[in-house]
Parts: sequence; structure tokens; C-alpha cells
Amino acid sequence: MPNESLDLRNGGKGLQVLVSRAVGVDGGCSVRLRQLTEHQVDVFVTTPFEVVVSRRVEGKASRDGAVVSAYLLQQELLKHNAAGKLELGPARDPVWPGALPPMDGFRLLDHLPVEVVRELADAGQALARQFSGPLGPPSSLMNQTVVTVEGHGKQVEVPMRMIFACTSLGLIPGFSAPTDVPRHLRVAAKGRWVRLDAPFGTVYHSNRLSLF
Repeated sequence: MPNESLDLRNGGKGLQVLVSRAVGVDGGCSVRLRQLTEHQVDVFVTTPFEVVVSRRVEGKASRDGAVVSAYLLQQELLKHNAAGKLELGPARDPVWPGALPPMDGFRLLDHLPVEVVRELADAGQALARQFSGPLGPPSSLMNQTVVTVEGHGKQVEVPMRMIFACTSLGLIPGFSAPTDVPRHLRVAAKGRWVRLDAPFGTVYHSNRLSLF
């Protein structure tokens, strides 16, 4: 099978930040490319928090669904200044843990206001400081529900692992971020999936026992 690639036209700077942070947390994490439209690609990244994180960019993947090394993507983004033809090496599809979240059909349930976002971010950062070992916080803490959202007759729980991913991967803006950056998170759901849309990326979590 030929090596995979990504022809990246726009959105590379934000992707570079996300992938660099993800590699910093887990050097062996993987990336999966989903060709959403002819000119848009959703880039999904695995995390050790039992959630998957994504960013959308403009470009063309060599193959829809290709799984590659996040480290190689990071190096190519640095090499090419986050744009152009990125050579991503051999496919590693077998290492991806399961199916991707649905492409559409998510229903927006509610917005988390900026005050709540900051409180949740502080809680995640406090956990990061308290449990700074190689394994991170224990599952019992990561599974704790930090907020319950209701809307359209549906109720979903947002666990700490989703917030921890947001803070660890820099998806929530700090106080110094430009004023035009949204100061809220959107909570949406479809079936077993909960989606958290943050200003700098999206977190997906399956409410079943396994990651996917």
C-alpha cells in the first residue's frame, strides 16, 4: 500500500497546535483522516483519555479513512509551515480503536456559558497538577460527571475526561484570547455519542463502556 498524504490548504496552524499537544500527551497517538467534502477534511486524533478529538481543515486526503502517525503529521506540519503536501508515511489502520463518530445527525442540546467553562477548565487543570504521573488521573475521577445537560427531551452527562481533554489539548481559550473567540462550549448528542464543540476543537465520547 502506498504512503498516505494530506494536501493541506487552510487550517494548518490550528491543526499543528492540536497535534503537537496530543503528541506531547501521548507520543504514540494516531490520526485518522475523514474526507468530509471535496475540499474539507476532519482530522481525528486519539488521546489517552478515552475520547477522540478533531479539527476541520481545508484539503484533500490521499484516502478517506486513512490512519497515520500523529508524530509524522506533526513533523510534516512543522517542516512545511502548516500548509502544502504533507507526506504521512505508511498507513496504520489496524491501530485505530474503532469506528469514527457519525458525520451528521448530532442534535445541539445546550451551550455551557463562559463561567461554567472556566470552572470546568480549572477543575481539569487541578486534576492535571494533582495527578501528573505517566498514567494521569485514575479512571474513577475521569469518569465523574461534571455537568448534566438536557434538551429536546434528552439528557446527557459530560464526564471529566472530556473536560480534561479540552484543557490538556488547548481547546478552551484563555483570558488573553481575542474577544471574537467564543467563550462557550456547545453540547450535542446522537445515540451513544456526546460531542463537545470547543472554540479550538471538538471532543467526542461514547457513553458505552468502550471508547468507540
